[in-house]
Order: sequence, then structure tokens, then C-alpha cells
Amino acid sequence: MQYGISKSTQIELQGFYDTYLLTERFRSSFIGKAYLNEKVYLLSCLEVEVVTEYAGKVEVPYRLGFVAGAVYDISDDFMIEVKSNVRLNNSNIGAFGEALVKMPSVYDKGSKWKL
Repeated sequence: MQYGISKSTQIELQGFYDTYLLTERFRSSFIGKAYLNEKVYLLSCLEVEVVTEYAGKVEVPYRLGFVAGAVYDISDDFMIEVKSNVRLNNSNIGAFGEALVKMPSVYDKGSKWKL
């Protein structure tokens, strides 16, 4: 869900659900976007990720994170983004749903095809 506050500022609420071998996870993000021009914008958000089901005996807490980055829209269908994701709490939700493998804060770059 997206709402334009002004011509250069937008807020967005995103939800993401995925299943892994042992867990089901839901992540929700509240994102602020500041457009520098038509193709470049900065973003920052707070996100919360929770495990909705775990098939093991280890209790998994929620993950609270802060994301900041920049996005460049190359075309209407393709974008490049650079982001950092810093965990704000000491959660044990690891990569690919593994509760016993700790996942550090990450810096990442990538691109997306818009459909």
C-alpha cells in the first residue's frame, strides 16, 4: 500500500510472507521514500519480522530492523538498489529460517524486475 504525501515524498506499507523448511515467516515494513528526481530516490524504513510457525523446540523471537538505501529506476521495468539492513534487537532468526544460525546485519546491492 502506497500513499503520496507530496510530489517528492511517499510512504509505503509492505508485507512479505514466506515458508522455509522449518518455519513460516512474516515481515512487515513501513517505508519512507524521498525522490531526488524522477528516477532516483532514497528510502528508510523500520521492519518487523516474526516466525509464525516453527517445527523445532527452539523459541524464535521477532526481528526488528532499520533499512536505509538508494534506488535508481533504469526503466519502467528494471531498478537497481543498494541497501543496508541493521538489526536493532538481538534475535536468532537466521538465514533461510534457521533459528540456530545467526544472521548478521547486512549490506546488500541488487536489482529487481518490476512486473
